[in-house]
This record gives sequence, structure tokens and C-alpha cells, in this order.
Amino acid sequence: MIELTDEERKRLDEGQAVRIQENGREYVLLRPEVYDRLIEEGYDDSPWGAEEMDRLREESVAQLDRYGKDA
Repeated sequence: MIELTDEERKRLDEGQAVRIQENGREYVLLRPEVYDRLIEEGYDDSPWGAEEMDRLREESVAQLDRYGKDA
């Protein structure tokens, strides 16, 4: 059973995420309505595809160029 501190309970009551560690693993606790809202808004935690990685690379290079850094 996971034991929460008063502060962690308060954060959950306020709709905030709470990060905890249990048996060497890390978890993030959310109230069900917060989780449901994330899913409804299209949250996608699946692995990135090649197209998404290419887009991130292009954005990263553009940021480096913007600040005069070499990629």
C-alpha cells in the first residue's frame, strides 16, 4: 500500500500530479478526471515515429541556428 504525505494528498486534491517512488520504481499519480482530460485532449505517449523525430530534429537545428550554434 502506498502511503501519501499530507502535502501529497493536498496536491492531488488540487488536481496536481504527485511523483512517488515505490520499490525502486517511479510513479506519477493523477486524479481520474485529470487523467481523463489528458486522454480526451489527445495525449499520446506512444513511441515517436520517424516523421516525428525528423520534425524534432528540424526544430532543434533551427533553434541552434537561431542562437548561432553548430548542429
